Amino acid sequence: MTVGSIERFMVEDHARLDQLMSRALAPDEIDLGTFEAFREGLLRHIGMEEKVLLPFLRARGAPWPFASELRRDHGALAKMLVPTPTRERCDAICELLARHNPLEEGEHGLYAACDAVAGADAARLVEELRAAPRVPLAKHYDGPLIR
Repeated sequence: MTVGSIERFMVEDHARLDQLMSRALAPDEIDLGTFEAFREGLLRHIGMEEKVLLPFLRARGAPWPFASELRRDHGALAKMLVPTPTRERCDAICELLARHNPLEEGEHGLYAACDAVAGADAARLVEELRAAPRVPLAKHYDGPLIR
C-alpha cells in the first residue's frame, strides 16, 4: 500500500504528539510545559480532523463510516485535557489514543480515505492542514464538574 501525502502528514503529527507525551511523563513527575505542548498539539490535531478532513470527505460525497466514533473519541480526549494532568489521567489519554489512532491510520483509516478522494487536491489539503491555527489554551479546571 502506498501512503499518500495526507496520511504521511497526519501520521507524522501522531508521532510528534506521542513523543511529547513520552517526554511529559518524566520518571518522577509530569513535565507541565511539555504536557501543555502536547495538549495544544492534540487539540490542534483534533481540529484538523474535525474542521478540514471530515468536512472534505462530506463535501466530496464520501462520508467516512467511522466519523461518529471518531467524534466521540475527540470529545472524550478534549474533556480529559481539562483537568490538571496526573499520571493516571495521562495513562488514560494514552490508552484512548492507542485505540483511537488505528481508526485514522492505515489502509481503511480516515487519512487513506482522504488521500483516495483528494487526488490532485491532496497537496492543497496538506497545506490547509499545515496552516491550521494554534489552539489557545484555557487554564486547567479541577472543580466539582470534573468526573
